[in-house]
Amino acid sequence: MCLQGIRLVTFDATNTLLKFKMVPSQYYTKMARTYGYRGSESDAQNKMRENFKMMWEQHPNFGRNSILWEEWWRQVVKLTLQDHLPVGADTRSLGNTLINDFKTSKCWDVAAGSDTLLQIIKKKGIAIGVISNSDPRLYDILQNLGLSKYFDFILTSYDCGFSKPDSRIFQEALLRCKEITKASESLHIGDDLEKDYIGARESGWHALLISNNETKIPPAKDHVFANIDLLSIAISQNKLKLV
Repeated sequence: MCLQGIRLVTFDATNTLLKFKMVPSQYYTKMARTYGYRGSESDAQNKMRENFKMMWEQHPNFGRNSILWEEWWRQVVKLTLQDHLPVGADTRSLGNTLINDFKTSKCWDVAAGSDTLLQIIKKKGIAIGVISNSDPRLYDILQNLGLSKYFDFILTSYDCGFSKPDSRIFQEALLRCKEITKASESLHIGDDLEKDYIGARESGWHALLISNNETKIPPAKDHVFANIDLLSIAISQNKLKLV
């Protein structure tokens, strides 16, 4: 089986179709310097990881049911950087700058091979979507990077109310598809073993993993590709195995 019988292909966004130009904490540090930040990138990286996790636990899914997603990120920025900023530094302004910059090509690149793979799938007449644990900026990001034209729909966890690996976000994706499509006719591609691969499989979908980390390889090694280019080759040569 290659893509025979597949009517819908969805992609994860971050680290699948999209790549950061620099580690987010590095960009945070760079912009915070203009506000007098004196900490190191390592300080920011550790704090950002810690505070992202804390905010997700206190206000899941970017605060969807409790606070505005912009305020969610402003809090992450403030908690991450405030220990090394001058007293009175305008963390709200800094937060807004970072929120806006992370909509653009200042912070994002299209992952190598993404355009080619999307074109291959599009030419086969298969519907294409995005399923991402993201806030609403994803629409702007994909538009700004020239990828929106490929997608029949873009589904974020924030809009849906459920995050991968919850099967309900995969069910919602089927409803967003223009044609009536079954889970067994759908394929999800992403970089996270639990959220993308296992989440899709347990929802009745086919799934592929983009990963060069062998420690994360699931039992079906035919379902793992080190990069998007290798996946494109497998599809073009009719060597893809989904079962």
